[in-house]
Amino acid sequence: MDNRRFVTFLVFFFAFTWIYTNVVIPKFFPAPPAPVVELPEKDGDGNKAAENDPDANPDARQNDPEKAETADTESLPDVHPRETVTLGSTNADSGYFLEVKLSSVGAAIESVRLADPKFRDLVNRDQQVQVLGNNLTEDRTFSLAVSEIDRQLEKHSLTSEAIDWKLESSTADEAVFSLESPDHTLRVEKTFRIHRVDVPEPQRPEAFLKDSAGFTLELDLKVSNLSDAEQNLIYELQGPVGVILENAEHTRKFRDIKIEFLGDSDDVTLGAKALDKLYQTQIATIRNQGEAATESQIRELMKQREAWTDAFRYAGVDVQFFAALVAPLDDRSEEQRIAGRLIDRTYPVLIQRDLLDINHSDVSFRMASSPVSLKAEESVTHRFALFVGPKRSDLLDPEPMQADQVLDYGSWFGFIARGMHFLLDTFYRLGMPYALAIICLTVLVRGCMFPLSRKQAISAAKMKELQPRLNELKTKFGDDKQKLAQAQMELWRKHDINPLGGCFPLFFQLPIFVALYTCLNTAVDLRLSSFLWIENLAAPDALFRMPWTLPMLGRDFNLLPCITVVLFYLQQKMFMPPPADEQQEMQQKMMNMMTLVFGFMFWHMPAGLCLYFIASSLWGIAERKLLGTTSAAMVTEPNVVVKDAPKPDSGRKNAPQKPAEPKKAGFFEKLMEAAEEARRQAEKNRPREDDRNGGKNSKKRK
Repeated sequence: MDNRRFVTFLVFFFAFTWIYTNVVIPKFFPAPPAPVVELPEKDGDGNKAAENDPDANPDARQNDPEKAETADTESLPDVHPRETVTLGSTNADSGYFLEVKLSSVGAAIESVRLADPKFRDLVNRDQQVQVLGNNLTEDRTFSLAVSEIDRQLEKHSLTSEAIDWKLESSTADEAVFSLESPDHTLRVEKTFRIHRVDVPEPQRPEAFLKDSAGFTLELDLKVSNLSDAEQNLIYELQGPVGVILENAEHTRKFRDIKIEFLGDSDDVTLGAKALDKLYQTQIATIRNQGEAATESQIRELMKQREAWTDAFRYAGVDVQFFAALVAPLDDRSEEQRIAGRLIDRTYPVLIQRDLLDINHSDVSFRMASSPVSLKAEESVTHRFALFVGPKRSDLLDPEPMQADQVLDYGSWFGFIARGMHFLLDTFYRLGMPYALAIICLTVLVRGCMFPLSRKQAISAAKMKELQPRLNELKTKFGDDKQKLAQAQMELWRKHDINPLGGCFPLFFQLPIFVALYTCLNTAVDLRLSSFLWIENLAAPDALFRMPWTLPMLGRDFNLLPCITVVLFYLQQKMFMPPPADEQQEMQQKMMNMMTLVFGFMFWHMPAGLCLYFIASSLWGIAERKLLGTTSAAMVTEPNVVVKDAPKPDSGRKNAPQKPAEPKKAGFFEKLMEAAEEARRQAEKNRPREDDRNGGKNSKKRK
């Protein structure tokens, strides 16, 4: 009985959650419409001053032969060799946590790999996982577009993001690139820096868990005015590109853009599907004007219409176990950073659209600076931090990120999930493999919930004992539902049964269930943890590869979901009472169907979660077997079943009888008393109303 209620409750809970999220919120609480702005000018940078200045306008220079010849000879960009620089190492003994490959093309990041030996590539176990740079496009992380330099490079069909920068210097942990404008009036320097963590070898595993500095790359962006006149410019910095999407066939967590703002602004989470809808809207806008939509036009509209203009604490892209986050390194107070923000607007970009599944698309964002004004021979430096690493609270909580929201613990039961995550790590540090740690966590949680389970078992046993009496009441009162309900309440009151008592424990178990699911679904250390035939507890167990693809299931045959469904079915057969009528028989058939539905739901779940369900089901079967006789005994106790008063002993007629203390009424008893009192009042008032109506009718008849 309790298992049926629990599963039914879960089914309705998940159904309500899905309907509320996907139907109610979009229909009745839609997102506010984006502000309508005019389409940008066809000129790429939209600089009106450049149109009126013949020295700044390439077309005007072409109309003037002398100026065109001067521009061609004096404004040619410097040519630098194409080079690749590697910072750090994937060797865990080197003291570096990252291996960063930099390219002279745009002076940008090509790829980032992690050095922690735990994080191997899922496909090629001989390589460390590559968190950044998995895209097939030319976009690169931290590539830079400078408005004034791009304006001069435009006539050469070049941009500051596509041209080779000059490599000034490089060491094992630092590299400096520079680029000058063709007219040699502006100079931009980009300094990339990572940190080496020097700890003794025994302390290195602990450093990988807690030292966030090792997973952080710093960028110093210095812009210098080499002329004797004031210059104004705007730059755009590209966010993380090519964040790895692992286990794409089974995962439920895809690439998301996440931004946490300073002040009171709401945080942002934007997925690939929602971003694609925004892109399609901009494409339709451009096509409605009779033009072919280009990538630059779409991005310009996204920057004008869909940008976030508040100062942010961090902005990044995250997946199930890894995150790449960008944060400005600014020593000013939060109020000063909000008032004079370095980044004027941040807007999302669709890096690579997946034609088979839009959820698998690569997403990122670009950061457009506030206008930078430089006096003659003046320079300014803006600094940024890029975190690339696993999603652990000890790594994300410290400054400058303070990215607690990236952990996906949720807002309702997040504190419970954190506690369970701590217990899971504690079991692992005691020397247990993660599979055994999951089982121990399950036993600990179910043990703490034992009083609730015991209460459910006793309530189910009482209801089972009273089933014949309830059938007699149904036969006695027939279709009179009011008297039947009254008799049932009286019977339950006499036998101290609360009909809602079996539901209350479910409300206490629900936060535990959700927190366990969240904990096991976000535990990065489950990745590549093995158990028996399971190679990765963070993915389905994949016993073998089938020669064909099953709809909605894929080609991997997963054994653990099958075992879970069989245990669920056995629990129903062992402990569900036989149906007393056709309605209960139909309910039990529906429960059997729902067991199969759960099998489809569990098919794509991580093996660690299925292991939890299996351990929990085995515990539940053993618990009910243990409580079976105890529950039956409880039903026959005097305080549970009302018995006739014993006849007085003839030999002790005059013995004083100790009066029984009245039992304090509970919530349900008070509720029944209130209902009974309301019924009595209704019965008492009914004749008066009939008399009044009869009197009126008699007058009318006269």
